[in-house]
Amino acid sequence: MPMGRVSRTAISIPRELMSDLDDLLSQLNLKSRSKAISEAITLYIAERYWVLSDVEKEVAGAIIMVYDHHKESEITEVQHKYLDLIRSTSHVHIDEERCMEVLMVLGSLSRVRELFKELQALGTAEVLKPFLVPRG
Repeated sequence: MPMGRVSRTAISIPRELMSDLDDLLSQLNLKSRSKAISEAITLYIAERYWVLSDVEKEVAGAIIMVYDHHKESEITEVQHKYLDLIRSTSHVHIDEERCMEVLMVLGSLSRVRELFKELQALGTAEVLKPFLVPRG
Protein backbone atom coordinates (compact mmCIF):
# COMPACT_ATOMS: atom_id res chain seq x y z
CA MET A 1 0.00 0.00 0.00
CA PRO A 2 1.77 3.20 -1.13
CA MET A 3 1.94 5.90 1.48
CA GLY A 4 1.49 9.50 0.40
CA ARG A 5 0.87 12.44 2.62
CA VAL A 6 0.60 11.82 6.32
CA SER A 7 -2.31 12.61 8.56
CA ARG A 8 -1.72 13.63 12.15
CA THR A 9 -4.03 12.21 14.76
CA ALA A 10 -4.18 11.68 18.49
CA ILE A 11 -4.89 8.26 19.95
CA SER A 12 -5.23 6.99 23.48
CA ILE A 13 -3.02 4.03 24.34
CA PRO A 14 -2.62 2.43 27.76
CA ARG A 15 0.67 3.54 29.37
CA GLU A 16 1.90 -0.03 29.77
CA LEU A 17 1.37 -0.72 26.06
CA MET A 18 3.23 2.48 25.11
CA SER A 19 6.03 1.52 27.49
CA ASP A 20 6.24 -1.93 25.85
CA LEU A 21 6.42 -0.26 22.43
CA ASP A 22 9.17 2.11 23.59
CA ASP A 23 11.15 -0.80 25.06
CA LEU A 24 10.84 -2.75 21.81
CA LEU A 25 11.86 0.25 19.69
CA SER A 26 14.85 0.84 21.94
CA GLN A 27 15.96 -2.81 21.76
CA LEU A 28 15.63 -2.74 17.97
CA ASN A 29 17.44 0.61 17.81
CA LEU A 30 14.48 2.20 16.02
CA LYS A 31 13.56 5.83 16.53
CA SER A 32 10.02 6.33 15.27
CA ARG A 33 6.88 5.51 17.23
CA SER A 34 4.85 6.78 14.29
CA LYS A 35 6.49 4.33 11.88
CA ALA A 36 5.92 1.42 14.29
CA ILE A 37 2.28 2.35 14.83
CA SER A 38 1.78 2.87 11.08
CA GLU A 39 3.25 -0.62 10.42
CA ALA A 40 0.97 -2.10 13.10
CA ILE A 41 -2.10 -0.50 11.52
CA THR A 42 -1.05 -1.72 8.06
CA LEU A 43 -0.66 -5.26 9.41
CA TYR A 44 -4.02 -5.01 11.22
CA ILE A 45 -5.75 -4.04 7.97
CA ALA A 46 -3.98 -6.73 5.95
CA GLU A 47 -4.87 -9.43 8.49
CA ARG A 48 -8.55 -8.51 8.48
CA TYR A 49 -9.10 -7.36 4.89
CA TRP A 50 -10.16 -10.90 3.91
CA VAL A 51 -13.37 -10.33 5.87
CA LEU A 52 -14.43 -7.75 3.28
CA SER A 53 -12.88 -9.36 0.18
CA ASP A 54 -14.70 -10.93 -2.75
CA VAL A 55 -16.39 -14.09 -1.41
CA GLU A 56 -15.95 -15.96 -4.70
CA LYS A 57 -12.14 -15.93 -4.50
CA GLU A 58 -10.25 -19.15 -4.00
CA VAL A 59 -7.83 -18.93 -1.08
CA ALA A 60 -5.22 -21.02 0.65
CA GLY A 61 -4.09 -20.52 4.19
CA ALA A 62 -4.28 -21.44 7.82
CA ILE A 63 -6.50 -20.84 10.79
CA ILE A 64 -4.54 -20.88 14.03
CA MET A 65 -6.32 -21.67 17.30
CA VAL A 66 -5.32 -21.88 20.94
CA TYR A 67 -8.01 -23.36 23.15
CA ASP A 68 -8.81 -25.23 26.36
CA HIS A 69 -8.33 -28.91 25.58
CA HIS A 70 -11.58 -29.74 27.38
CA LYS A 71 -13.40 -28.00 24.50
CA GLU A 72 -11.70 -30.04 21.77
CA SER A 73 -14.77 -32.11 20.92
CA GLU A 74 -16.78 -28.96 20.05
CA ILE A 75 -14.01 -27.78 17.74
CA THR A 76 -13.67 -31.20 16.11
CA GLU A 77 -17.43 -31.28 15.52
CA VAL A 78 -17.20 -28.02 13.56
CA GLN A 79 -14.17 -29.26 11.61
CA HIS A 80 -16.09 -32.32 10.44
CA LYS A 81 -18.57 -30.04 8.65
CA TYR A 82 -15.71 -28.62 6.55
CA LEU A 83 -13.87 -31.72 5.34
CA ASP A 84 -14.00 -30.30 1.80
CA LEU A 85 -12.06 -27.25 2.95
CA ILE A 86 -9.64 -28.48 5.63
CA ARG A 87 -6.72 -30.19 3.91
CA SER A 88 -4.58 -30.84 6.97
CA THR A 89 -4.35 -30.12 10.68
CA SER A 90 -1.49 -29.92 13.11
CA HIS A 91 -2.08 -30.21 16.85
CA VAL A 92 0.29 -29.56 19.74
CA HIS A 93 -0.21 -29.61 23.51
CA ILE A 94 1.02 -26.30 24.92
CA ASP A 95 0.54 -27.34 28.52
CA GLU A 96 -1.85 -29.48 30.57
CA GLU A 97 -4.80 -27.22 29.81
CA ARG A 98 -4.23 -25.68 26.39
CA CYS A 99 -3.78 -26.94 22.84
CA MET A 100 -2.76 -25.18 19.67
CA GLU A 101 -4.14 -26.34 16.36
CA VAL A 102 -3.45 -25.15 12.84
CA LEU A 103 -6.03 -25.88 10.16
CA MET A 104 -4.63 -25.76 6.63
CA VAL A 105 -7.44 -24.70 4.31
CA LEU A 106 -7.92 -24.52 0.57
CA GLY A 107 -11.15 -23.42 -1.06
CA SER A 108 -13.57 -20.57 -1.56
CA LEU A 109 -13.26 -17.53 0.66
CA SER A 110 -16.97 -17.70 1.44
CA ARG A 111 -16.55 -21.24 2.80
CA VAL A 112 -13.47 -20.27 4.84
CA ARG A 113 -15.44 -17.35 6.23
CA GLU A 114 -18.24 -19.75 7.29
CA LEU A 115 -15.74 -22.02 9.06
CA PHE A 116 -14.07 -19.11 10.82
CA LYS A 117 -17.37 -17.63 11.98
CA GLU A 118 -18.56 -21.00 13.26
CA LEU A 119 -15.33 -21.52 15.23
CA GLN A 120 -15.60 -17.97 16.56
CA ALA A 121 -19.21 -18.52 17.63
CA LEU A 122 -18.13 -21.41 19.87
CA GLY A 123 -16.36 -18.88 22.08
CA THR A 124 -13.85 -21.54 23.12
CA ALA A 125 -10.70 -20.20 21.46
CA GLU A 126 -8.26 -18.07 23.39
CA VAL A 127 -6.67 -17.26 20.03
CA LEU A 128 -8.35 -17.60 16.64
CA LYS A 129 -6.34 -16.14 13.81
CA PRO A 130 -6.64 -16.57 10.04
CA PHE A 131 -3.83 -16.23 7.55
CA LEU A 132 -5.10 -16.36 3.98
CA VAL A 133 -3.68 -15.66 0.54
CA PRO A 134 -5.50 -15.58 -2.80
CA ARG A 135 -5.04 -18.64 -4.94
CA GLY A 136 -3.81 -18.38 -8.52
